Amino acid sequence: MESRKFAEALINALKNPTRAAIFYQLARKPGSTATEIGERLGEDFDVVHYHLKRLRRMNLVSSPKTVVRRNYIEKRYSLVPDFKERFLRACQEIGEREKAISPEDSKNLINAVFSVVRSIITESMKRLERTPDDVVERIMREDTVEIKIVFCSEEDYLKLLGKLREVLTFEVKAKTFEPAEKQYAITLFAIPKLD
Repeated sequence: MESRKFAEALINALKNPTRAAIFYQLARKPGSTATEIGERLGEDFDVVHYHLKRLRRMNLVSSPKTVVRRNYIEKRYSLVPDFKERFLRACQEIGEREKAISPEDSKNLINAVFSVVRSIITESMKRLERTPDDVVERIMREDTVEIKIVFCSEEDYLKLLGKLREVLTFEVKAKTFEPAEKQYAITLFAIPKLD
């Protein structure tokens, strides 16, 4: 039951695009200040601070670690310490009852994931605008970026989806939430026919 409450809190948190973006920032770079998060997202400090408080009330973000500097105090935020374990249990529970959850809950879950994807793409676009040309040239020369949009038949869709699932084991996905700064992202989403 605890993992169900956690899963519901997580889905509710991620339904809001700003909270989803903040959540992603903390998963990617634990120990960030509200100012740092705001700068990376192009959001006002007060907006970020408000959503951090909401995430704390949802028990997804821990109380900030206060660091005293010479002439100011920093508050550094991270996901709750047991987030990874709670996330894995919630995912297992969702996986077990995935086909039994209501259409409304399914929509909320999918929209929560899309909110995170949107925040990743938005931040990446903003960072790309500030990226020096020589760095872009190096990335292209080293062939370390891949962007593909594939429209296909149902048969090809299911075949590709099966291969993606083979590669993206649960252990690989769980590493996202290990407490280390993440500098790289692979975002995959498959959208079936919706009508």
